[in-house]
Amino acid sequence: MNQPCQIDPAALDRLRRLGGDEFAARMIDLFGSFGAQKIGEARRALEVANRAEVAKLMHSMKSSAGNVGAVEVQDLAARLEQLALQSQDSLATVLQELELSFARTKLELESRIQARGAQKSPTP
Repeated sequence: MNQPCQIDPAALDRLRRLGGDEFAARMIDLFGSFGAQKIGEARRALEVANRAEVAKLMHSMKSSAGNVGAVEVQDLAARLEQLALQSQDSLATVLQELELSFARTKLELESRIQARGAQKSPTP
């Protein structure tokens, strides 16, 4: 799965309107740390077959991804949440997809914030 990640630019614009570039950057940092934590917790919950915990964690992940416009991550988290609630066996495969998507999306969001900061920096 080597496709570009899906980011909703309107969500990033919304964050900037709410609190400026620093706020948007902080929200992306929080998404990165929160997302990594929730994915790790979901992996551990899956290892002990705690599907209810996986569903709960993915619900939180879905919301966090939506806040920063991480469309693909949000969709995969929603899919995992539903699969966990329905006791489907494909959870491990979809969780792996989510991990890859999260890593790509995190890098893309960080680069967009850095690029925007570079555009605003005065040239010497």
